[in-house]
Amino acid sequence: MTLTNLPKNKKAILLKRPQNEITDDLFEIIDEECIEPKDEELLVRVDTIAIDAWIRTTFDEGSYHDTSQLNQGIGALGIGEVLISKSDKFKEGDFVSGPMGAQTHITMHSAAYQKVDNKSANPELNIGLLGLTTGLTAYFGLLDVGKVKKDEFVVVSGAAGGVGIIVCQLAKVKGAKVIGIAGGEEKRNFLLNELKVDYAIDYKNQNVREELESIAKDKIDVFFDNVGGEILNDVLNNLNTGARIAICGAISQYNNFDNILGPNAYLKLAERYSRMEGFTVMHFSEKFPEAINELTKLYNNGDIIVPTHYEEGIESFPKSIQMLFNGGHKGKLMVRM
Repeated sequence: MTLTNLPKNKKAILLKRPQNEITDDLFEIIDEECIEPKDEELLVRVDTIAIDAWIRTTFDEGSYHDTSQLNQGIGALGIGEVLISKSDKFKEGDFVSGPMGAQTHITMHSAAYQKVDNKSANPELNIGLLGLTTGLTAYFGLLDVGKVKKDEFVVVSGAAGGVGIIVCQLAKVKGAKVIGIAGGEEKRNFLLNELKVDYAIDYKNQNVREELESIAKDKIDVFFDNVGGEILNDVLNNLNTGARIAICGAISQYNNFDNILGPNAYLKLAERYSRMEGFTVMHFSEKFPEAINELTKLYNNGDIIVPTHYEEGIESFPKSIQMLFNGGHKGKLMVRM
């Protein structure tokens, strides 16, 4: 039997590929009919999506992730409520996490989703802390790649963003001395007063190289890099012997894929017997339960907070993507439908 009372879906589509900067005219918000789920599929009402830097990379041909197709939907992770279930694994009313897309509803195979406890189905926890692209990325990048130890100097770029806020706090929990780098005096104060980092550098108004040298000249043990570009060079020039650099992202380069600026101070790695290692969170999938358990305990104990910036409605998606690059938010950026 075909259902006749399916809700309408409203979604953002990509009209054209960016030349460099993200602008409003790249997107359109359209209405369409929801797709009736088939066997083992779910129709989900999207509650909240994460605005992550990886979404920007999909707008270009040959993306590091799956390339967004023109006039089609745009990928995003989030949480939502099951409206119709054709799977024994889920029932109507369940909350699930997984791929939602930049839209209000999605029909997808149930295997793509994990059930979320309805009593704790808040975006702050399930997207901001336990999300693949936020807390889990922070956890494995800092602990498994960075191998942080007590009393070490840890530098975090993009420290006021969704991943950075968790890295800073995890490093403090592990007993490290944390230097957070972010743009603007407001974010610098946010790092010092809310996240309680030991030092904060405003890259827009301070000389990062000079500040690092005054705080930890040749003493940086771990660098969690979300930004790339010149800041990576500034850190390379101040490494301690045996330092570890975890390459999570390079948001400073995402608007210019044809001319990505790499580090020219990389020989410091040899001089300081140090290493630089890239990673993605899926390399650690077997250890997800361990990370979720520890992060949840820290959250419940108040050892980690998740400052969150919400934008409202799918119409705010274009503005929200631009916020990632113009510094218009602090904490984890999300769109609530």
